[in-house]
Amino acid sequence: MRRPRHLLVSLPFVVLAALLPACGGDDDGAAQSPADLEGKAWVLTQFINAAGETDIVDVGVNAEFDGSTISGVSGCNQYNTSYEATGNEISFGAIAGTQMACPEPQMSVEARYLELLATVATFEIDGRSMSMADGEGTPILQFGQG
Repeated sequence: MRRPRHLLVSLPFVVLAALLPACGGDDDGAAQSPADLEGKAWVLTQFINAAGETDIVDVGVNAEFDGSTISGVSGCNQYNTSYEATGNEISFGAIAGTQMACPEPQMSVEARYLELLATVATFEIDGRSMSMADGEGTPILQFGQG
């Protein structure tokens, strides 16, 4: 009696496919957790400008998460707001901040960062970097650990 070839050929691929999620780097396939945001100094490195293009950020913008509040420097001023996160979904409350005037490009970077931060819907941490995306899944903010 002859065995069907497709079962013999397919079986190793099924086993391999089942094992792949267990392989990989530190965060591959791992669920994101709001706790992963905490205890790190996140420094903004890139964002999406109004034209939809990626800009490198060379103005000091940072974020620190403490479990219910995010705070930092938004380019010129200090800011803070509450946040709620479940899994990799995140939402922010009303953003409060100081009102100093600064030279360009600090003011325009700050305005864009705060505008984008209010639209963030998800985050993803990969090693020492974090990406935040809007509700459509478009990455809009990119951070590194400072």
